[in-house]
Amino acid sequence: MTALIIILCLLGVVVLLLLVAVVRALAAKRPLPNATPPPLDEAAAAGYAQRLSRMIQYETVNTPGEGPEVLRARFEGFIAVLAGCYPRVFNQLERIELPEALLLRWRGKDSTRGAILLMAHSDVVPATGAWQYPPFSGTIADNKVWGRGTIDIKNGLCAILESAEALLGQGFVPACDVYIESSFNEESMGPGAIGARDWFVENNIPLDIVSDEGGFVTDQPMPGLAPGWYAMLGLTEKGYVNLRFTANSHGGHASTPYKGNPMARLARFICAVEKKPPFTSRISSPVKECFDALVPYMRFPTRLLLANRWLFTPYILWHYPRTSPHMAALLRTTCVFTMGTASPAPNVIPATASVTANLRPIMHQDAEASIAAMRAMAARYGLETEVLYARGVSPLSNIEAPAYAYLAQLAAALFPEAVVAPYIMLGGTDSRHFSTLCPVTLRFGPFFVSHTQHAGMHGLNEYIDIPSLARGVGFYAQLLTGWA
Repeated sequence: MTALIIILCLLGVVVLLLLVAVVRALAAKRPLPNATPPPLDEAAAAGYAQRLSRMIQYETVNTPGEGPEVLRARFEGFIAVLAGCYPRVFNQLERIELPEALLLRWRGKDSTRGAILLMAHSDVVPATGAWQYPPFSGTIADNKVWGRGTIDIKNGLCAILESAEALLGQGFVPACDVYIESSFNEESMGPGAIGARDWFVENNIPLDIVSDEGGFVTDQPMPGLAPGWYAMLGLTEKGYVNLRFTANSHGGHASTPYKGNPMARLARFICAVEKKPPFTSRISSPVKECFDALVPYMRFPTRLLLANRWLFTPYILWHYPRTSPHMAALLRTTCVFTMGTASPAPNVIPATASVTANLRPIMHQDAEASIAAMRAMAARYGLETEVLYARGVSPLSNIEAPAYAYLAQLAAALFPEAVVAPYIMLGGTDSRHFSTLCPVTLRFGPFFVSHTQHAGMHGLNEYIDIPSLARGVGFYAQLLTGWA
């Protein structure tokens, strides 16, 4: 009888907890924004599209192994195109000579204040495959500009320069110094932005705002959200690590195979990592901020879980890494095996075989800890671990700073049909080099980019809608004129 009473009491507690969770989830629901977007100046937007098209037509793909002179010549040609499109910018702003980046200084009313740095790299990734329009044609069709770089990220550079050109024409002088930076080799993780960063350090230039590519105004930033638009503001970015794992043996002839040869050990290791990665899942502070902002707009099952993390966190940390690659990337370090080398012939058991893995460390298990976890796991399979490249997680932007509040309010005002939310950026940007110099590094591309459109970023048929490009120009113009 006592046992029955205990069981009934426990069931009652469970029912009560679930009832509280359901009530909280229902109370958290909010309607999506339904505001009217600002009117479009079609004539101005057509001009933006024409100039972006010219930028796309100048191919800025870097070739591995080419020398600095080749790089410099390519991008000086591109800068000449920019100067033709934006004569006020290049006549009135001071160009600071850097070997692998464009850096322009716009003197403000008070140069002693912290400056604004607007960033957008100039280089693009190669374009292969069958495109609807040639990738470097800059074709304007269907109210879109098509081509490589239209959303990564010549559109950002275009919007920054368009806003500056227009404001200069109005005689506007910014409240503080404004810098426009565009590196020539972001896609290859080159040193262009590092050279710019070093110039700021050497000249002791304080920065209040750094703005670079990052989240877009998109329709599916994570699973479980109601259909709508979400402006995703990147507060930090994950780390980046490349590891090589090597298995050695005495080799041999394929006619007399033996157990535990290098390929077999590597295969078992890869399967073990895929089945149970050696990383811890956690809801870190920026992920908590992201969930808090998005929970009101989630479908009920997801809202029930994420609005009640006090109850469901263990389940969240177990369930989502197994069912959603995107959520797994928000909650823990990720690992994927991308390259391999082994025998030079099909009938030779390799004496040495290796695989390469790419890790994206999370803030609670940064590069060093993630490498240690993989090294320990590899050792159980008799593998050697070599670190090819490693960088840690970028410092977290201060969401309590006035500059962040200003930028978040600006995004909400200029994209009234979107929910504004902070998040962890899963990829990498040049802005990471400035994170230690500025308390607020905003990784946000102020453009509408749908989930399906995003697939074209390094893939086929990349494009931007012309009204979206115009909204980006308006964002940067308001950023500069509203910061006092």
